Amino acid sequence: MNTIITIGRQFGSGGREVGEKLAEKLGYAFYDNHLIAMAAEKSGMSHAALTDADEKAANPWLYAAMSQTGQTSFGLNISTNDALFTVQAQIIRDIAKSENAVIVGRCSDYILKDEDVNLLNVYIYAPTEARIKRVLERENVSTEQQALQMMKRHDKQRKLYYDFYTDRKWAAHENYHLTLNSDKFGIDGTADIIAAAVSANKKG
Repeated sequence: MNTIITIGRQFGSGGREVGEKLAEKLGYAFYDNHLIAMAAEKSGMSHAALTDADEKAANPWLYAAMSQTGQTSFGLNISTNDALFTVQAQIIRDIAKSENAVIVGRCSDYILKDEDVNLLNVYIYAPTEARIKRVLERENVSTEQQALQMMKRHDKQRKLYYDFYTDRKWAAHENYHLTLNSDKFGIDGTADIIAAAVSANKKG
Protein backbone atom coordinates (compact mmCIF):
# COMPACT_ATOMS: atom_id res chain seq x y z
CA MET A 1 0.00 0.00 0.00
CA ASN A 2 1.41 3.37 -1.01
CA THR A 3 1.77 6.28 1.38
CA ILE A 4 0.34 9.65 0.35
CA ILE A 5 0.82 12.85 2.36
CA THR A 6 -1.59 15.62 1.40
CA ILE A 7 -0.69 19.21 2.26
CA GLY A 8 -3.38 21.82 2.84
CA ARG A 9 -1.98 25.27 3.55
CA GLN A 10 -2.62 28.91 4.21
CA PHE A 11 -1.19 31.23 1.60
CA GLY A 12 2.22 32.41 2.77
CA SER A 13 2.65 29.63 5.33
CA GLY A 14 5.36 27.87 3.32
CA GLY A 15 3.24 24.77 2.78
CA ARG A 16 4.66 24.13 -0.67
CA GLU A 17 8.22 24.39 0.60
CA VAL A 18 7.39 22.03 3.46
CA GLY A 19 5.99 19.56 0.95
CA GLU A 20 9.11 19.76 -1.22
CA LYS A 21 11.42 19.26 1.77
CA LEU A 22 9.30 16.37 3.01
CA ALA A 23 9.30 14.62 -0.36
CA GLU A 24 13.08 15.04 -0.55
CA LYS A 25 13.57 13.61 2.96
CA LEU A 26 11.33 10.61 2.30
CA GLY A 27 12.35 9.99 -1.31
CA TYR A 28 8.73 10.45 -2.41
CA ALA A 29 7.37 12.03 -5.57
CA PHE A 30 6.17 15.62 -5.18
CA TYR A 31 3.12 17.07 -6.92
CA ASP A 32 1.90 20.65 -6.94
CA ASN A 33 1.68 22.87 -10.03
CA HIS A 34 2.87 19.99 -12.22
CA LEU A 35 -0.63 18.54 -11.79
CA ILE A 36 -1.89 21.30 -14.10
CA ALA A 37 0.44 20.24 -16.90
CA MET A 38 -0.56 16.61 -16.37
CA ALA A 39 -4.24 17.59 -16.52
CA ALA A 40 -3.69 19.59 -19.72
CA GLU A 41 -1.97 16.63 -21.36
CA LYS A 42 -4.63 14.15 -20.23
CA SER A 43 -7.62 16.30 -21.19
CA GLY A 44 -6.28 18.12 -24.24
CA MET A 45 -7.35 21.43 -22.71
CA SER A 46 -5.30 24.62 -22.72
CA HIS A 47 -2.57 24.76 -20.07
CA ALA A 48 -3.15 28.51 -19.70
CA ALA A 49 -6.90 28.03 -19.16
CA LEU A 50 -6.31 25.31 -16.58
CA THR A 51 -3.73 27.43 -14.78
CA ASP A 52 -6.28 30.23 -14.49
CA ALA A 53 -8.87 27.79 -13.10
CA ASP A 54 -6.53 26.01 -10.68
CA GLU A 55 -7.90 25.73 -7.11
CA LYS A 56 -10.86 27.97 -7.91
CA ALA A 57 -14.51 27.02 -7.55
CA ALA A 58 -16.80 26.84 -10.55
CA ASN A 59 -20.21 28.30 -11.15
CA PRO A 60 -22.51 26.29 -8.82
CA TRP A 61 -25.22 26.07 -11.48
CA LEU A 62 -22.80 24.17 -13.71
CA TYR A 63 -21.51 21.95 -10.94
CA ALA A 64 -24.56 19.69 -11.01
CA ALA A 65 -23.57 18.61 -14.51
CA MET A 66 -20.05 17.49 -13.53
CA SER A 67 -19.34 13.80 -13.80
CA GLN A 68 -19.00 12.09 -10.42
CA THR A 69 -17.24 9.05 -11.86
CA GLY A 70 -13.79 10.51 -12.39
CA GLN A 71 -14.08 10.14 -16.18
CA THR A 72 -12.51 12.77 -18.39
CA SER A 73 -15.18 13.16 -21.04
CA PHE A 74 -16.28 16.78 -20.84
CA GLY A 75 -19.40 18.30 -22.36
CA LEU A 76 -19.88 21.91 -23.36
CA ASN A 77 -21.93 22.52 -20.22
CA ILE A 78 -18.96 21.72 -17.97
CA SER A 79 -16.87 24.67 -16.84
CA THR A 80 -13.09 24.69 -17.07
CA ASN A 81 -12.96 24.58 -13.25
CA ASP A 82 -15.12 21.46 -13.14
CA ALA A 83 -13.20 19.81 -15.93
CA LEU A 84 -9.91 20.51 -14.18
CA PHE A 85 -11.17 19.16 -10.86
CA THR A 86 -12.44 15.97 -12.49
CA VAL A 87 -9.29 15.20 -14.44
CA GLN A 88 -6.98 16.16 -11.55
CA ALA A 89 -8.98 13.90 -9.24
CA GLN A 90 -8.38 10.96 -11.58
CA ILE A 91 -4.69 11.81 -11.84
CA ILE A 92 -4.42 11.98 -8.03
CA ARG A 93 -6.10 8.57 -7.70
CA ASP A 94 -3.71 7.14 -10.30
CA ILE A 95 -0.71 8.59 -8.43
CA ALA A 96 -1.92 7.01 -5.17
CA LYS A 97 -2.11 3.62 -6.87
CA SER A 98 1.36 3.83 -8.39
CA GLU A 99 3.77 5.48 -5.93
CA ASN A 100 4.46 7.16 -2.59
CA ALA A 101 3.89 10.88 -2.94
CA VAL A 102 3.40 14.28 -1.35
CA ILE A 103 0.50 16.16 -2.96
CA VAL A 104 -0.20 19.84 -2.31
CA GLY A 105 -3.81 21.08 -2.29
CA ARG A 106 -6.39 20.20 -4.97
CA CYS A 107 -8.74 18.60 -2.40
CA SER A 108 -6.42 15.60 -2.47
CA ASP A 109 -7.28 14.66 1.13
CA TYR A 110 -10.95 14.40 0.17
CA ILE A 111 -10.35 12.71 -3.17
CA LEU A 112 -8.32 9.92 -1.54
CA LYS A 113 -10.45 9.43 1.59
CA ASP A 114 -11.96 6.15 0.38
CA GLU A 115 -8.96 4.87 -1.58
CA ASP A 116 -6.79 1.92 -0.53
CA VAL A 117 -3.87 4.08 0.53
CA ASN A 118 -1.90 4.93 3.67
CA LEU A 119 -3.09 8.52 3.90
CA LEU A 120 -1.73 11.31 6.09
CA ASN A 121 -3.54 14.64 5.77
CA VAL A 122 -1.58 17.67 6.96
CA TYR A 123 -2.54 21.34 7.26
CA ILE A 124 0.16 24.03 7.44
CA TYR A 125 -0.58 27.45 8.90
CA ALA A 126 1.37 30.37 10.35
CA PRO A 127 0.73 33.68 12.15
CA THR A 128 -0.32 36.59 9.97
CA GLU A 129 2.92 38.50 10.60
CA ALA A 130 5.07 35.58 9.49
CA ARG A 131 2.97 35.04 6.40
CA ILE A 132 3.17 38.73 5.45
CA LYS A 133 6.95 38.57 5.73
CA ARG A 134 7.12 35.50 3.50
CA VAL A 135 4.81 37.04 0.89
CA LEU A 136 6.87 40.25 0.82
CA GLU A 137 10.00 38.18 0.22
CA ARG A 138 8.57 35.93 -2.48
CA GLU A 139 5.77 37.71 -4.30
CA ASN A 140 5.58 40.82 -6.44
CA VAL A 141 4.25 43.10 -3.70
CA SER A 142 5.97 45.98 -1.90
CA THR A 143 3.80 46.81 1.11
CA GLU A 144 2.40 44.85 4.04
CA GLN A 145 -1.13 45.90 3.04
CA GLN A 146 -0.65 44.47 -0.45
CA ALA A 147 0.70 41.25 1.06
CA LEU A 148 -2.25 40.99 3.41
CA GLN A 149 -4.72 41.55 0.57
CA MET A 150 -3.01 38.87 -1.51
CA MET A 151 -3.15 36.42 1.41
CA LYS A 152 -6.83 37.06 1.99
CA ARG A 153 -7.65 36.70 -1.71
CA HIS A 154 -5.81 33.41 -2.13
CA ASP A 155 -7.13 31.93 1.10
CA LYS A 156 -10.68 32.91 0.13
CA GLN A 157 -10.24 31.22 -3.24
CA ARG A 158 -8.88 28.07 -1.60
CA LYS A 159 -11.73 27.98 0.90
CA LEU A 160 -14.39 28.44 -1.79
CA TYR A 161 -12.74 25.76 -3.93
CA TYR A 162 -12.42 23.23 -1.12
CA ASP A 163 -15.87 23.82 0.33
CA PHE A 164 -17.43 23.70 -3.15
CA TYR A 165 -15.95 20.38 -4.28
CA THR A 166 -16.14 18.54 -0.96
CA ASP A 167 -18.65 18.09 1.85
CA ARG A 168 -16.12 19.56 4.28
CA LYS A 169 -14.91 22.95 5.47
CA TRP A 170 -11.45 24.15 4.48
CA ALA A 171 -8.97 24.37 7.39
CA ALA A 172 -11.32 22.56 9.80
CA HIS A 173 -9.09 20.56 12.14
CA GLU A 174 -11.18 17.39 11.88
CA ASN A 175 -10.20 17.05 8.20
CA TYR A 176 -6.53 16.54 9.04
CA HIS A 177 -4.39 14.10 10.95
CA LEU A 178 -1.81 16.77 11.72
CA THR A 179 -1.87 20.58 11.81
CA LEU A 180 1.40 22.46 12.19
CA ASN A 181 2.56 26.05 12.66
CA SER A 182 5.43 26.39 10.18
CA ASP A 183 6.65 29.58 11.84
CA LYS A 184 7.06 27.77 15.16
CA PHE A 185 9.09 24.87 13.75
CA GLY A 186 10.56 26.30 10.54
CA ILE A 187 10.29 24.70 7.10
CA ASP A 188 12.81 21.93 7.78
CA GLY A 189 11.52 21.31 11.29
CA THR A 190 7.93 21.08 10.08
CA ALA A 191 8.98 18.60 7.39
CA ASP A 192 10.87 16.57 10.03
CA ILE A 193 7.78 16.36 12.24
CA ILE A 194 5.64 15.14 9.34
CA ALA A 195 8.30 12.59 8.37
CA ALA A 196 8.28 11.30 11.95
CA ALA A 197 4.50 11.03 11.80
CA VAL A 198 4.73 9.02 8.60
CA SER A 199 7.17 6.64 10.29
CA ALA A 200 4.99 6.31 13.39
CA ASN A 201 1.92 5.69 11.25
CA LYS A 202 3.65 2.85 9.40
CA LYS A 203 4.72 1.24 12.68
CA GLY A 204 1.15 1.55 13.97
